Amino acid sequence: MAAEKFNALKGFSVGIPAIDVIDSNGNIVTNVVVPSGNVTANKVYANHYYYANGTPFSSDPAGTNTEVQFNNNGVLGASANFTFNTTTQTVSVSNFSASGNLVNLGNVDNLQIDGGLNGYVLQTDGAGNLSWTAQTGNGGGGNGVPGGSNTQVQFNDAGAFGGDSGFIYDKDTNLLSVDYIGGDGSNLSNITYANITGIGNISSIDLDGNAQHVLYGNGVFAEIDTGTISNYANYAGNVTISAQPNITSVGTLTSLNVTGTTQTGNLSVNGDIGADGLIVTGPSQFIGNITLNSIGTFTGSGPVNLASSPNVNLTLANLHIDGGINGYVLSTDGAGNLSWTAGSGGGNGVPGGSNTQIQFNDSGSFAGSPYMTFNKSDNKVNFAGEVTANVFTMGSGSFEFRTSEICIANTTSTSNIELCQTPVEDLAALDYVIIATDEFSGKRQYLNINAVYYNTDVVYNETSALYIGGLVTDYDLTYVPGDVFLPARIVLWVTPATTNQITYKIMVQRYRD
Repeated sequence: MAAEKFNALKGFSVGIPAIDVIDSNGNIVTNVVVPSGNVTANKVYANHYYYANGTPFSSDPAGTNTEVQFNNNGVLGASANFTFNTTTQTVSVSNFSASGNLVNLGNVDNLQIDGGLNGYVLQTDGAGNLSWTAQTGNGGGGNGVPGGSNTQVQFNDAGAFGGDSGFIYDKDTNLLSVDYIGGDGSNLSNITYANITGIGNISSIDLDGNAQHVLYGNGVFAEIDTGTISNYANYAGNVTISAQPNITSVGTLTSLNVTGTTQTGNLSVNGDIGADGLIVTGPSQFIGNITLNSIGTFTGSGPVNLASSPNVNLTLANLHIDGGINGYVLSTDGAGNLSWTAGSGGGNGVPGGSNTQIQFNDSGSFAGSPYMTFNKSDNKVNFAGEVTANVFTMGSGSFEFRTSEICIANTTSTSNIELCQTPVEDLAALDYVIIATDEFSGKRQYLNINAVYYNTDVVYNETSALYIGGLVTDYDLTYVPGDVFLPARIVLWVTPATTNQITYKIMVQRYRD
Protein backbone atom coordinates (compact mmCIF):
# COMPACT_ATOMS: atom_id res chain seq x y z
CA MET A 1 0.00 0.00 0.00
CA ALA A 2 1.38 3.38 -1.02
CA ALA A 3 2.13 5.88 1.71
CA GLU A 4 0.13 9.08 1.71
CA LYS A 5 1.83 12.44 1.90
CA PHE A 6 2.10 14.00 5.34
CA ASN A 7 -0.36 16.85 5.69
CA ALA A 8 -2.06 19.11 8.18
CA LEU A 9 -5.48 20.48 7.47
CA LYS A 10 -4.98 23.78 9.30
CA GLY A 11 -1.31 24.42 8.59
CA PHE A 12 1.64 24.39 10.97
CA SER A 13 2.70 26.46 13.95
CA VAL A 14 5.58 26.60 16.43
CA GLY A 15 6.24 27.84 19.97
CA ILE A 16 4.08 28.68 22.95
CA PRO A 17 2.10 30.76 22.40
CA ALA A 18 1.81 29.29 18.86
CA ILE A 19 3.11 31.25 15.88
CA ASP A 20 1.75 30.27 12.47
CA VAL A 21 4.45 29.23 10.03
CA ILE A 22 2.37 27.74 7.19
CA ASP A 23 -1.34 28.47 6.71
CA SER A 24 -3.96 25.94 5.57
CA ASN A 25 -3.30 26.91 1.90
CA GLY A 26 0.43 26.13 2.11
CA ASN A 27 1.63 29.76 2.29
CA ILE A 28 4.63 30.68 4.48
CA VAL A 29 3.28 33.41 6.78
CA THR A 30 6.16 34.24 9.14
CA ASN A 31 9.79 35.39 8.87
CA VAL A 32 12.21 33.10 7.07
CA VAL A 33 15.88 33.26 8.13
CA VAL A 34 18.33 31.01 6.29
CA PRO A 35 21.98 31.22 7.40
CA SER A 36 23.16 29.82 4.05
CA GLY A 37 21.64 28.55 0.85
CA ASN A 38 18.42 29.70 -0.87
CA VAL A 39 14.68 29.58 -0.27
CA THR A 40 12.81 28.23 -3.31
CA ALA A 41 9.07 28.80 -3.67
CA ASN A 42 6.52 29.21 -6.46
CA LYS A 43 5.24 32.42 -4.89
CA VAL A 44 6.39 34.52 -1.94
CA TYR A 45 3.96 36.84 -0.16
CA ALA A 46 5.07 39.42 2.38
CA ASN A 47 3.87 42.72 3.75
CA HIS A 48 7.44 44.03 3.81
CA TYR A 49 10.86 43.05 2.41
CA TYR A 50 14.21 43.65 4.16
CA TYR A 51 17.88 43.38 3.37
CA ALA A 52 19.95 40.89 5.41
CA ASN A 53 21.03 43.71 7.73
CA GLY A 54 17.38 44.57 8.51
CA THR A 55 17.23 47.69 6.35
CA PRO A 56 13.84 48.01 4.59
CA PHE A 57 13.97 47.26 0.85
CA SER A 58 12.01 49.26 -1.71
CA SER A 59 11.91 48.91 -5.51
CA ASP A 60 9.99 52.15 -6.01
CA PRO A 61 11.77 54.74 -8.20
CA ALA A 62 12.88 57.98 -6.55
CA GLY A 63 11.53 61.44 -7.42
CA THR A 64 8.57 62.11 -9.68
CA ASN A 65 7.54 61.03 -13.17
CA THR A 66 10.22 61.45 -15.96
CA GLU A 67 13.10 62.01 -13.47
CA VAL A 68 16.22 59.95 -14.30
CA GLN A 69 17.45 57.58 -11.57
CA PHE A 70 21.01 57.71 -10.16
CA ASN A 71 23.00 56.32 -7.19
CA ASN A 72 22.48 58.75 -4.32
CA ASN A 73 24.70 57.45 -1.50
CA GLY A 74 23.65 53.83 -2.04
CA VAL A 75 19.95 54.42 -2.75
CA LEU A 76 17.98 55.42 -5.82
CA GLY A 77 17.98 59.20 -6.28
CA ALA A 78 16.29 61.59 -8.71
CA SER A 79 16.21 65.32 -9.51
CA ALA A 80 13.75 67.61 -11.27
CA ASN A 81 16.79 69.05 -13.10
CA PHE A 82 17.56 65.71 -14.83
CA THR A 83 14.57 64.23 -16.74
CA PHE A 84 13.73 62.08 -19.78
CA ASN A 85 10.57 62.57 -21.90
CA THR A 86 9.60 59.29 -23.59
CA THR A 87 7.23 61.05 -26.00
CA THR A 88 9.85 63.41 -27.46
CA GLN A 89 12.86 61.18 -26.65
CA THR A 90 14.46 64.22 -24.95
CA VAL A 91 16.92 64.27 -22.03
CA SER A 92 16.86 67.57 -20.07
CA VAL A 93 19.60 68.56 -17.62
CA SER A 94 20.36 71.94 -16.01
CA ASN A 95 24.13 71.65 -16.32
CA PHE A 96 26.29 69.41 -18.53
CA SER A 97 30.01 68.78 -18.06
CA ALA A 98 32.18 66.64 -20.35
CA SER A 99 35.66 65.73 -19.10
CA GLY A 100 36.84 63.89 -22.22
CA ASN A 101 38.89 65.39 -25.04
CA LEU A 102 36.12 64.80 -27.59
CA VAL A 103 32.41 65.54 -27.30
CA ASN A 104 30.64 64.23 -30.43
CA LEU A 105 27.29 65.95 -30.91
CA GLY A 106 26.60 64.19 -34.22
CA ASN A 107 25.32 65.89 -37.38
CA VAL A 108 24.94 69.69 -37.12
CA ASP A 109 21.27 69.25 -38.10
CA ASN A 110 20.71 67.56 -34.70
CA LEU A 111 22.35 70.38 -32.69
CA GLN A 112 20.12 73.06 -31.18
CA ILE A 113 21.25 75.93 -28.92
CA ASP A 114 18.47 78.18 -27.64
CA GLY A 115 18.71 81.96 -27.67
CA GLY A 116 19.80 84.47 -30.30
CA LEU A 117 17.90 85.70 -33.34
CA ASN A 118 17.76 84.46 -36.94
CA GLY A 119 21.16 85.01 -38.59
CA TYR A 120 23.06 85.47 -35.30
CA VAL A 121 26.43 83.70 -34.84
CA LEU A 122 28.27 82.27 -31.81
CA GLN A 123 31.05 84.53 -30.50
CA THR A 124 33.77 83.64 -27.96
CA ASP A 125 35.37 85.97 -25.42
CA GLY A 126 38.64 83.99 -25.67
CA ALA A 127 38.07 82.34 -22.29
CA GLY A 128 35.62 79.66 -23.49
CA ASN A 129 32.44 81.70 -22.82
CA LEU A 130 30.05 81.89 -25.81
CA SER A 131 27.30 84.34 -26.68
CA TRP A 132 24.95 85.01 -29.60
CA THR A 133 25.80 88.18 -31.54
CA ALA A 134 24.60 89.81 -34.73
CA GLN A 135 26.48 88.85 -37.91
CA THR A 136 27.66 91.99 -39.69
CA GLY A 137 28.86 92.85 -43.16
CA ASN A 138 28.73 90.01 -45.69
CA GLY A 139 28.66 87.35 -43.00
CA GLY A 140 32.44 87.01 -43.04
CA GLY A 141 32.77 87.28 -39.28
CA GLY A 142 33.67 90.02 -36.86
CA ASN A 143 31.50 92.58 -35.08
CA GLY A 144 33.84 95.56 -35.21
CA VAL A 145 33.61 98.49 -37.63
CA PRO A 146 36.71 98.65 -39.92
CA GLY A 147 38.87 101.74 -39.59
CA GLY A 148 40.21 103.98 -42.34
CA SER A 149 39.12 103.84 -45.96
CA ASN A 150 38.46 101.11 -48.51
CA THR A 151 41.43 98.70 -49.12
CA GLN A 152 43.32 99.90 -46.03
CA VAL A 153 44.70 97.01 -43.93
CA GLN A 154 43.42 96.90 -40.34
CA PHE A 155 45.63 97.15 -37.25
CA ASN A 156 45.12 97.68 -33.51
CA ASP A 157 45.12 101.44 -33.05
CA ALA A 158 45.02 101.95 -29.26
CA GLY A 159 42.33 99.27 -28.78
CA ALA A 160 40.30 100.12 -31.91
CA PHE A 161 40.48 99.09 -35.58
CA GLY A 162 42.70 101.51 -37.54
CA GLY A 163 43.66 102.01 -41.19
CA ASP A 164 46.34 104.01 -43.00
CA SER A 165 46.74 105.12 -46.62
CA GLY A 166 50.34 103.88 -46.56
CA PHE A 167 49.28 100.28 -45.83
CA ILE A 168 46.72 98.91 -48.33
CA TYR A 169 45.71 95.65 -50.01
CA ASP A 170 44.28 95.37 -53.55
CA LYS A 171 42.15 92.19 -53.73
CA ASP A 172 41.97 92.38 -57.56
CA THR A 173 45.76 92.18 -58.00
CA ASN A 174 46.53 90.46 -54.68
CA LEU A 175 49.01 93.30 -54.03
CA LEU A 176 49.93 94.38 -50.50
CA SER A 177 51.51 97.86 -50.50
CA VAL A 178 53.39 99.53 -47.63
CA ASP A 179 55.67 102.59 -47.64
CA TYR A 180 58.36 101.10 -45.42
CA ILE A 181 59.32 97.69 -44.05
CA GLY A 182 62.16 97.43 -41.54
CA GLY A 183 64.07 94.40 -40.28
CA ASP A 184 67.31 93.20 -38.68
CA GLY A 185 69.50 91.77 -41.47
CA SER A 186 71.83 90.11 -38.96
CA ASN A 187 69.22 87.38 -38.50
CA LEU A 188 69.43 86.21 -42.14
CA SER A 189 70.98 82.75 -42.51
CA ASN A 190 70.90 79.56 -44.59
CA ILE A 191 69.55 81.22 -47.74
CA THR A 192 70.31 79.53 -51.07
CA TYR A 193 70.90 82.52 -53.33
CA ALA A 194 70.24 80.68 -56.60
CA ASN A 195 66.53 80.38 -55.72
CA ILE A 196 66.00 84.06 -54.77
CA THR A 197 64.43 86.15 -57.56
CA GLY A 198 62.49 89.37 -57.84
CA ILE A 199 64.24 91.54 -55.20
CA GLY A 200 63.58 95.28 -55.36
CA ASN A 201 65.54 98.09 -53.72
CA ILE A 202 67.17 97.01 -50.44
CA SER A 203 68.94 99.56 -48.28
CA SER A 204 70.28 100.03 -44.76
CA ILE A 205 70.46 96.36 -43.77
CA ASP A 206 72.51 95.80 -40.63
CA LEU A 207 74.29 92.53 -41.41
CA ASP A 208 76.24 92.19 -38.17
CA GLY A 209 74.35 94.33 -35.67
CA ASN A 210 77.25 96.80 -35.38
CA ALA A 211 77.47 98.79 -38.62
CA GLN A 212 75.37 99.70 -41.65
CA HIS A 213 76.33 98.08 -44.94
CA VAL A 214 74.41 99.38 -47.92
CA LEU A 215 72.74 97.20 -50.54
CA TYR A 216 71.05 99.07 -53.36
CA GLY A 217 70.42 99.23 -57.08
CA ASN A 218 66.86 98.71 -58.49
CA GLY A 219 66.58 94.95 -58.17
CA VAL A 220 70.31 94.32 -57.83
CA PHE A 221 72.40 93.22 -54.83
CA ALA A 222 75.49 95.35 -55.26
CA GLU A 223 78.51 96.70 -53.43
CA ILE A 224 78.21 94.65 -50.29
CA ASP A 225 80.97 95.95 -48.07
CA THR A 226 82.25 92.81 -46.42
CA GLY A 227 85.03 94.72 -44.68
CA THR A 228 87.02 92.70 -42.20
CA ILE A 229 84.05 91.19 -40.38
CA SER A 230 84.22 87.42 -40.70
CA ASN A 231 80.41 87.01 -40.53
CA TYR A 232 80.16 88.64 -43.95
CA ALA A 233 81.68 85.51 -45.46
CA ASN A 234 78.31 83.85 -44.80
CA TYR A 235 76.73 86.24 -47.31
CA ALA A 236 79.52 86.98 -49.78
CA GLY A 237 79.27 84.80 -52.86
CA ASN A 238 75.65 83.83 -52.12
CA VAL A 239 74.04 86.88 -53.73
CA THR A 240 73.65 87.10 -57.50
CA ILE A 241 72.88 90.08 -59.67
CA SER A 242 69.31 89.22 -60.71
CA ALA A 243 66.04 91.12 -60.96
CA GLN A 244 64.52 90.91 -57.48
CA PRO A 245 61.97 93.76 -57.27
CA ASN A 246 59.62 92.53 -54.51
CA ILE A 247 61.70 91.75 -51.38
CA THR A 248 62.36 94.90 -49.35
CA SER A 249 62.86 93.47 -45.83
CA VAL A 250 63.27 89.97 -44.43
CA GLY A 251 63.09 88.95 -40.78
CA THR A 252 64.30 85.66 -39.27
CA LEU A 253 64.34 82.57 -41.51
CA THR A 254 65.12 79.25 -39.81
CA SER A 255 65.45 75.75 -41.31
CA LEU A 256 64.44 76.80 -44.82
CA ASN A 257 65.16 73.73 -46.95
CA VAL A 258 63.54 73.62 -50.37
CA THR A 259 64.37 70.74 -52.73
CA GLY A 260 62.57 70.66 -56.05
CA THR A 261 58.83 71.04 -55.50
CA THR A 262 58.76 69.54 -51.98
CA GLN A 263 59.22 71.55 -48.75
CA THR A 264 60.72 69.07 -46.27
CA GLY A 265 61.84 71.44 -43.51
CA ASN A 266 59.88 73.82 -41.27
CA LEU A 267 58.79 77.11 -42.82
CA SER A 268 58.48 79.84 -40.17
CA VAL A 269 57.87 83.46 -41.21
CA ASN A 270 57.74 85.90 -38.31
CA GLY A 271 58.05 89.14 -40.25
CA ASP A 272 56.22 90.63 -43.22
CA ILE A 273 56.28 88.59 -46.43
CA GLY A 274 56.51 91.46 -48.89
CA ALA A 275 54.14 93.27 -51.21
CA ASP A 276 52.55 90.23 -52.83
CA GLY A 277 53.13 87.71 -50.04
CA LEU A 278 54.36 84.15 -50.54
CA ILE A 279 53.59 82.86 -54.06
CA VAL A 280 53.81 79.19 -55.08
CA THR A 281 53.48 78.66 -58.84
CA GLY A 282 54.27 74.96 -59.16
CA PRO A 283 53.11 71.79 -57.45
CA SER A 284 54.25 71.95 -53.81
CA GLN A 285 54.06 69.73 -50.77
CA PHE A 286 54.66 71.04 -47.22
CA ILE A 287 55.62 68.30 -44.75
CA GLY A 288 56.84 70.37 -41.81
CA ASN A 289 55.07 73.03 -39.69
CA ILE A 290 53.75 76.16 -41.41
CA THR A 291 53.45 79.31 -39.32
CA LEU A 292 52.58 82.71 -40.81
CA ASN A 293 52.74 85.34 -38.06
CA SER A 294 52.31 88.33 -40.36
CA ILE A 295 49.79 90.11 -42.52
CA GLY A 296 51.26 88.74 -45.75
CA THR A 297 49.36 86.42 -48.07
CA PHE A 298 49.99 82.88 -49.25
CA THR A 299 49.12 82.37 -52.93
CA GLY A 300 49.25 78.97 -54.61
CA SER A 301 48.64 78.98 -58.36
CA GLY A 302 49.67 75.34 -58.61
CA PRO A 303 48.56 72.37 -56.48
CA VAL A 304 49.57 72.89 -52.82
CA ASN A 305 49.47 69.79 -50.60
CA LEU A 306 49.28 70.48 -46.85
CA ALA A 307 47.86 67.07 -45.88
CA SER A 308 51.15 65.82 -44.41
CA SER A 309 51.89 68.96 -42.40
CA PRO A 310 51.26 68.31 -38.67
CA ASN A 311 50.21 71.90 -37.95
CA VAL A 312 48.48 74.35 -40.28
CA ASN A 313 47.24 77.32 -38.25
CA LEU A 314 44.84 79.73 -39.95
CA THR A 315 43.24 82.87 -38.56
CA LEU A 316 39.71 83.29 -39.93
CA ALA A 317 40.08 87.04 -40.51
CA ASN A 318 43.18 86.41 -42.67
CA LEU A 319 41.75 83.48 -44.65
CA HIS A 320 40.61 84.25 -48.21
CA ILE A 321 39.33 81.72 -50.77
CA ASP A 322 38.58 83.06 -54.26
CA GLY A 323 35.36 82.27 -56.12
CA GLY A 324 31.68 82.43 -55.21
CA ILE A 325 29.58 85.57 -54.80
CA ASN A 326 28.60 87.65 -51.78
CA GLY A 327 26.68 85.58 -49.22
CA TYR A 328 27.73 82.18 -50.61
CA VAL A 329 29.04 79.47 -48.23
CA LEU A 330 31.48 76.57 -48.60
CA SER A 331 29.70 73.26 -49.17
CA THR A 332 31.25 69.77 -49.02
CA ASP A 333 30.27 66.66 -50.98
CA GLY A 334 31.39 64.48 -48.03
CA ALA A 335 34.54 63.35 -49.86
CA GLY A 336 36.65 66.44 -49.11
CA ASN A 337 35.68 68.38 -52.25
CA LEU A 338 34.44 71.93 -51.59
CA SER A 339 32.36 74.32 -53.65
CA TRP A 340 30.66 77.70 -53.20
CA THR A 341 26.86 77.45 -52.86
CA ALA A 342 24.08 79.90 -52.04
CA GLY A 343 23.77 80.34 -48.28
CA SER A 344 20.69 79.01 -46.51
CA GLY A 345 19.49 78.69 -42.94
CA GLY A 346 21.54 81.66 -41.76
CA GLY A 347 19.63 84.43 -43.53
CA ASN A 348 21.90 84.90 -46.60
CA GLY A 349 19.56 83.27 -49.13
CA VAL A 350 17.05 85.26 -51.19
CA PRO A 351 13.50 84.61 -49.90
CA GLY A 352 10.89 83.46 -52.38
CA GLY A 353 7.37 84.78 -52.89
CA SER A 354 6.01 88.02 -51.43
CA ASN A 355 6.19 89.71 -48.03
CA THR A 356 4.84 87.61 -45.07
CA GLN A 357 4.81 84.36 -47.14
CA ILE A 358 6.29 81.37 -45.26
CA GLN A 359 9.30 79.78 -47.01
CA PHE A 360 9.56 76.20 -48.26
CA ASN A 361 12.00 74.18 -50.40
CA ASP A 362 10.78 74.32 -54.00
CA SER A 363 13.12 71.94 -55.91
CA GLY A 364 16.22 73.36 -54.21
CA SER A 365 15.15 77.02 -54.13
CA PHE A 366 13.29 79.19 -51.60
CA ALA A 367 9.62 79.70 -52.48
CA GLY A 368 6.50 81.23 -50.92
CA SER A 369 2.74 80.93 -51.39
CA PRO A 370 -0.14 83.39 -50.77
CA TYR A 371 -2.02 80.49 -49.12
CA MET A 372 0.58 80.20 -46.32
CA THR A 373 1.54 83.46 -44.53
CA PHE A 374 2.74 84.78 -41.15
CA ASN A 375 1.92 88.22 -39.72
CA LYS A 376 4.62 89.19 -37.20
CA SER A 377 2.46 92.05 -35.82
CA ASP A 378 -0.20 89.76 -34.33
CA ASN A 379 1.82 86.46 -34.45
CA LYS A 380 -0.85 84.90 -36.67
CA VAL A 381 -0.20 82.06 -39.16
CA ASN A 382 -2.74 81.74 -41.98
CA PHE A 383 -3.28 78.58 -44.07
CA ALA A 384 -5.84 78.93 -46.85
CA GLY A 385 -5.49 75.30 -47.97
CA GLU A 386 -5.63 71.93 -46.23
CA VAL A 387 -3.52 71.21 -43.13
CA THR A 388 -2.53 67.56 -42.56
CA ALA A 389 -1.03 66.31 -39.29
CA ASN A 390 -0.98 63.11 -37.23
CA VAL A 391 -1.10 65.13 -33.99
CA PHE A 392 -2.74 68.55 -33.56
CA THR A 393 -2.74 70.62 -30.32
CA MET A 394 -5.12 73.52 -29.68
CA GLY A 395 -3.53 76.15 -27.43
CA SER A 396 0.10 76.72 -26.48
CA GLY A 397 1.91 76.64 -23.14
CA SER A 398 -0.44 77.36 -20.26
CA PHE A 399 -3.27 77.81 -22.80
CA GLU A 400 -2.97 74.23 -24.11
CA PHE A 401 -6.41 72.57 -23.96
CA ARG A 402 -7.05 69.91 -26.61
CA THR A 403 -4.75 67.56 -28.54
CA SER A 404 -6.01 65.40 -31.42
CA GLU A 405 -4.08 62.37 -32.62
CA ILE A 406 -4.61 59.29 -34.78
CA CYS A 407 -4.33 55.61 -33.77
CA ILE A 408 -4.42 52.73 -36.31
CA ALA A 409 -4.75 49.06 -35.18
CA ASN A 410 -5.74 45.56 -36.42
CA THR A 411 -7.08 42.45 -34.67
CA THR A 412 -7.46 38.78 -35.70
CA SER A 413 -8.71 37.34 -32.41
CA THR A 414 -11.81 37.36 -30.21
CA SER A 415 -9.72 37.95 -27.06
CA ASN A 416 -9.84 41.18 -25.08
CA ILE A 417 -7.08 43.24 -26.76
CA GLU A 418 -5.52 46.65 -26.00
CA LEU A 419 -6.01 49.10 -28.89
CA CYS A 420 -4.37 52.28 -27.62
CA GLN A 421 -3.37 53.99 -24.37
CA THR A 422 -3.24 57.59 -23.14
CA PRO A 423 -1.07 58.84 -20.20
CA VAL A 424 -3.18 60.41 -17.45
CA GLU A 425 -0.71 63.17 -16.60
CA ASP A 426 -2.56 66.52 -16.97
CA LEU A 427 -5.59 64.61 -18.36
CA ALA A 428 -9.18 65.74 -17.72
CA ALA A 429 -11.27 64.01 -20.41
CA LEU A 430 -11.12 61.90 -23.60
CA ASP A 431 -13.16 61.58 -26.79
CA TYR A 432 -12.80 58.60 -29.13
CA VAL A 433 -14.17 58.38 -32.69
CA ILE A 434 -13.76 54.76 -33.86
CA ILE A 435 -14.42 53.22 -37.28
CA ALA A 436 -14.01 49.41 -37.22
CA THR A 437 -14.19 47.50 -40.54
CA ASP A 438 -14.47 43.71 -41.12
CA GLU A 439 -13.92 43.48 -44.89
CA PHE A 440 -14.29 39.68 -44.95
CA SER A 441 -17.85 39.81 -43.52
CA GLY A 442 -18.76 43.14 -45.10
CA LYS A 443 -19.34 44.85 -41.73
CA ARG A 444 -18.53 48.33 -40.49
CA GLN A 445 -19.15 49.99 -37.13
CA TYR A 446 -18.98 53.70 -36.18
CA LEU A 447 -18.85 54.67 -32.50
CA ASN A 448 -18.25 57.66 -30.24
CA ILE A 449 -16.92 57.19 -26.69
CA ASN A 450 -16.84 60.10 -24.22
CA ALA A 451 -14.78 59.67 -21.03
CA VAL A 452 -13.94 61.80 -17.99
CA TYR A 453 -10.96 61.14 -15.70
CA TYR A 454 -10.11 62.35 -12.20
CA ASN A 455 -7.86 60.97 -9.47
CA THR A 456 -7.55 57.36 -10.86
CA ASP A 457 -11.30 57.17 -11.68
CA VAL A 458 -12.52 56.96 -15.28
CA VAL A 459 -16.18 57.07 -16.35
CA TYR A 460 -17.20 56.65 -19.99
CA ASN A 461 -20.29 56.45 -22.20
CA GLU A 462 -20.76 55.07 -25.73
CA THR A 463 -22.74 57.38 -28.02
CA SER A 464 -23.67 57.61 -31.70
CA ALA A 465 -23.22 53.90 -32.45
CA LEU A 466 -23.99 53.02 -36.10
CA TYR A 467 -23.68 49.59 -37.77
CA ILE A 468 -23.58 48.16 -41.31
CA GLY A 469 -24.01 44.38 -41.42
CA GLY A 470 -24.18 43.93 -37.64
CA LEU A 471 -21.95 44.20 -34.56
CA VAL A 472 -18.22 44.25 -35.21
CA THR A 473 -16.75 44.63 -31.72
CA ASP A 474 -17.26 45.80 -28.10
CA TYR A 475 -15.14 48.37 -26.22
CA ASP A 476 -14.30 49.30 -22.65
CA LEU A 477 -11.94 51.72 -20.86
CA THR A 478 -9.83 51.05 -17.76
CA TYR A 479 -7.36 52.95 -15.60
CA VAL A 480 -3.96 51.20 -15.32
CA PRO A 481 -1.56 52.37 -12.54
CA GLY A 482 2.00 53.26 -13.47
CA ASP A 483 5.03 51.10 -12.74
CA VAL A 484 8.81 51.27 -13.16
CA PHE A 485 8.50 51.04 -16.94
CA LEU A 486 5.22 52.77 -17.90
CA PRO A 487 3.31 55.78 -16.52
CA ALA A 488 -0.29 55.60 -15.27
CA ARG A 489 -2.64 55.53 -18.25
CA ILE A 490 -6.15 55.04 -19.65
CA VAL A 491 -6.34 51.95 -21.91
CA LEU A 492 -8.95 51.41 -24.65
CA TRP A 493 -9.74 47.67 -24.88
CA VAL A 494 -11.60 45.86 -27.65
CA THR A 495 -13.33 42.47 -27.79
CA PRO A 496 -13.89 41.56 -31.48
CA ALA A 497 -16.94 39.52 -32.49
CA THR A 498 -14.90 37.45 -34.98
CA THR A 499 -11.37 36.23 -35.72
CA ASN A 500 -11.53 37.93 -39.12
CA GLN A 501 -9.04 40.75 -39.59
CA ILE A 502 -10.64 43.95 -38.33
CA THR A 503 -9.08 47.34 -39.05
CA TYR A 504 -9.54 50.20 -36.56
CA LYS A 505 -9.11 53.88 -37.34
CA ILE A 506 -9.33 55.91 -34.14
CA MET A 507 -9.18 59.65 -33.52
CA VAL A 508 -8.31 60.38 -29.88
CA GLN A 509 -8.94 63.84 -28.46
CA ARG A 510 -7.25 64.56 -25.11
CA TYR A 511 -8.45 67.47 -22.94
CA ARG A 512 -5.91 68.97 -20.56
CA ASP A 513 -6.55 69.18 -16.85
